[in-house]
Amino acid sequence: MNKLLLNDFFTVETKTPLAENSFRCEVALNAAHPVFKGHFEQMPVVPGVCQCQMIMELLQEETGKSLWMPEGDNIKFTGMIVPTQHPRVFVDISYKTAENDLLTEAKIYLESTIFTKFKGVFKTI
Repeated sequence: MNKLLLNDFFTVETKTPLAENSFRCEVALNAAHPVFKGHFEQMPVVPGVCQCQMIMELLQEETGKSLWMPEGDNIKFTGMIVPTQHPRVFVDISYKTAENDLLTEAKIYLESTIFTKFKGVFKTI
């Protein structure tokens, strides 16, 4: 499995099942990670591509499958995750299996602030 960010850019603090094929993770962000020197050193913001990668890596851990994302049907970044202000966030993920696809819905949030809404497809490699 391709883990580019897990245990470096972010770590899983807790994982809780919500229902069948649905779970919640509390993740801690590494504000000292080198990605923030370019995005942006004075005001670090978690890049959207890293948020999608986080969702994929958490789903890989849950399913034990290597995945890639050929399409994101509907991805909305509705708030900025600033790791110095939001060192921990929650990620809720639910998925349905359809052949080699995982039809996935996810959100990244903290309390009442939703940072990301994701709806897309991950394919097994």
